Amino acid sequence: MHLKVGELSRRAGITVRTLHHYDDIGLLSPSARSEGGARLYDRADVIRLHRIESLKQLGCSLAEIRGLLDDLAVEPLEIIRRQMHLLDEQAERIQALRLRLERLSEKVARGGETGMDDWLTTLEMMTMYGKHLSEQDLDQLRRADTESPPLTDAWQALVTEIRAAIGRGLTPASNEASALAWRWLRLLREVTGDDPRLALKLKAMQETEPRVQEINGITPAMSAWVAEALANARSALFAKYLSAAELEELRRRQIAHVDDWPALLADVRQAVEVGAVPTDAQGQALAERWQSLFRASHCGEDRAFENKVREAFQHEPDLLIGVGIDTALLSFVHRAIDHLEHDTAEWLADAGPKPSALSVARLRAAHQLFDTPAIFDDPLAVSMLGPAEAAEVQKDRHPFDDPVSRAVRGSLVVRSRVAEEQWAKTAAAGIRQYVILGAGLDTYAYRHADAASACIFEVDHQDTQRWKRDRLRAAGIAEPACLTYVGVDFECDALADALADAGFEPQEPAFFSWLGVVVYLDEDAIERTLRFVASCTKGSGIVFDYVVAPELLSPRERLGLELVAARVAERGEPWKTYFDPEALTETLRSLGFSEVTHFTPQELHQRFFASRSDGLRMGGSSRLILARV
Repeated sequence: MHLKVGELSRRAGITVRTLHHYDDIGLLSPSARSEGGARLYDRADVIRLHRIESLKQLGCSLAEIRGLLDDLAVEPLEIIRRQMHLLDEQAERIQALRLRLERLSEKVARGGETGMDDWLTTLEMMTMYGKHLSEQDLDQLRRADTESPPLTDAWQALVTEIRAAIGRGLTPASNEASALAWRWLRLLREVTGDDPRLALKLKAMQETEPRVQEINGITPAMSAWVAEALANARSALFAKYLSAAELEELRRRQIAHVDDWPALLADVRQAVEVGAVPTDAQGQALAERWQSLFRASHCGEDRAFENKVREAFQHEPDLLIGVGIDTALLSFVHRAIDHLEHDTAEWLADAGPKPSALSVARLRAAHQLFDTPAIFDDPLAVSMLGPAEAAEVQKDRHPFDDPVSRAVRGSLVVRSRVAEEQWAKTAAAGIRQYVILGAGLDTYAYRHADAASACIFEVDHQDTQRWKRDRLRAAGIAEPACLTYVGVDFECDALADALADAGFEPQEPAFFSWLGVVVYLDEDAIERTLRFVASCTKGSGIVFDYVVAPELLSPRERLGLELVAARVAERGEPWKTYFDPEALTETLRSLGFSEVTHFTPQELHQRFFASRSDGLRMGGSSRLILARV
């Protein structure tokens, strides 16, 4: 038995138009047609229709219903869970609407001017929101209005103030205009959840719906005034880093490109959310767009100017207020740009057995060449690179001037200076054995070859040592008699046995430096080495550096850590171990160290960087520690 569409409509209480629509979208198509082409529905069609209407009552969309009915693998429990989630979302929206109605009723009760015109205006805005925004966007607007003080009132008050300021001739370059612009930006961040995609949609609605402009009072002229005021406000934060001419150039560029950023930010956020990889084609294309727009809107192709701008971003967090950049997005961008600007293949081809060893040597040489005054004096650093490598470093300082490179360089020269100072104090107390663990291209023994009374042991992989000794011979640097090379793999070999075979005197105290190594080892290898040092004769000690556990760092420090970790991982040396400073102290004491001293970042900054104006600084994720037996 078949039912025609009109009869089915009458029995089911559903309009013919609705049944035609279900057929058009493939949700419910009749199983047969008459000779004249009329739709004919059988028993299975009627059952499907009942199921459609039942699922609609649960709040499912037509697209969801089609998927549920067509997917026989979907379990009833899963349908129930989906509907429970949907009902939770609906409850949140109903509560948000109820709160709005409460505020409206309070306004009416207080005698506020709320009548038919207010209701019609609200309906107009709801209609225009529906044209431009998704349900997810509307949920964000509802949350913002529910969780914060009424944002509608705040916007209205701010728009009124800005209109008055423009009316009395206040220029966008004034301090008062900057304050209004910052308020505007912070309110926009609250409303959109700092999502540039939603900000773009609201901007499009504002520009294409004249009625929106009439309702909220935000005219194109006002938007332009705020944009210029905001560019001036941002430019003021750069003032301490730039010359007057550079500041004016930056202000001009900011105004010219202020509307170009939201679209790029939206694309990057989308890439992050779908799991794009910073080093793949999409990530690299976004990095190129970012670099191009960054230079166009800040500094052009002037690299010295660019370094000053980047320094400002490092120290002025307000520059990122309300621009839709969170930690995940910033991490993605920095890693993509880092990959774009650093040729990983070149590092791996040139670096010998350990890319990190050459990386440290390059940065140490760059410190001698570019940083004045030098924190760590190493007259052999450039020679150790070899003529070709040294010429490459001297030719272009740009790769060493980005904030990450300066931070890494600052950290490594400070750790080298502190380690050698601690050894000098130890030697002055009569201790003669100095063990440099993970020596790489360290030059201490060759700079102090006259220290005949000391016994210096350089411990590293044998391949690295052969590579280093080839470089020494090429540079004409002699190997001193006080130096012994000890080949060790920290994760496989017994350090005590290797040192004993090399002439180390276990009954005599010794001082160890262990720099730039711990983060590359697993915890067992680290503990074995520290346990051996702790077993040495009283008076022995060790200076080593480590990286702090990411969860203990600030967002900015964590971002820097992620960027450097990604860079070294691409070169084949992933970071493995991080530490909680307090837990590390307990571990060292449990191993037998009687004295543990942390060199705090604040202490080291005050000593080595407080009076510098060249942007050299220490990274925030690494720490330096001294432990004595």
